[in-house]
Amino acid sequence: MKIMVADDDRDMVDMLSYWLKGHGYDVVRAFDGEQAIKRWRETLPDLVILDIQMPKLDGFEVCRQMRTETNSMVLILTAHDREDDEVRGLEMGADDYLRKPFSPRQLLARIKAVMRRSSNTRGSSSSSAITVGPVTLDAMRHEVTREGTKVRLTPTESRLLHLLITNTGQVLTTDMIIERVWGYDEAGDSGLVKTHIRHLRQKVEPDPNNPQYIMTVPGVGYTFTTPVVIES
Repeated sequence: MKIMVADDDRDMVDMLSYWLKGHGYDVVRAFDGEQAIKRWRETLPDLVILDIQMPKLDGFEVCRQMRTETNSMVLILTAHDREDDEVRGLEMGADDYLRKPFSPRQLLARIKAVMRRSSNTRGSSSSSAITVGPVTLDAMRHEVTREGTKVRLTPTESRLLHLLITNTGQVLTTDMIIERVWGYDEAGDSGLVKTHIRHLRQKVEPDPNNPQYIMTVPGVGYTFTTPVVIES
């Protein structure tokens, strides 16, 4: 597995590179946003560990550009007290975030979760497209089609929608979604799910503010349903 570490803190990059190589990963290094884009295009890593605060191009813009061209997983690094950065990073297409300071053990757990997700995505991608009502998900291409309009999904959005569609009519708890989409064994952040659900609604729903398909079950989680058409 190839991992790119992009951070303007050279000591951080050196430390993470040394530790990741010791665990058998191939490591690509970058020290600013422009170099991150260049090295990423040259090497096509499986996972990008991306700091938000970088010169030339910040992590948000780097993540946005990556999302238009690739399905590489993106893990953003944020300051402990910057929740707004986490939300914005997810809105730019990041798959997950990790708050600084973090331990090598925490990072390894995140990387292993990403590997499980990639494996699950490959498994679901081997299946044919799934259609429920007017919504069709092509997991292999990370595309959703609604009434003839195709929209690109991030890998995490694709996994989340696949989980919801294959459990149409069933209520999935937030913890269940975190475990099956993000691969965490421990309790995760419900905000992670909420942000991705909002993104999916923007891509799937005719009116994201009044969803017809991806419904919230207050205090429990979410469910995918198809609207009932009443003929007069």
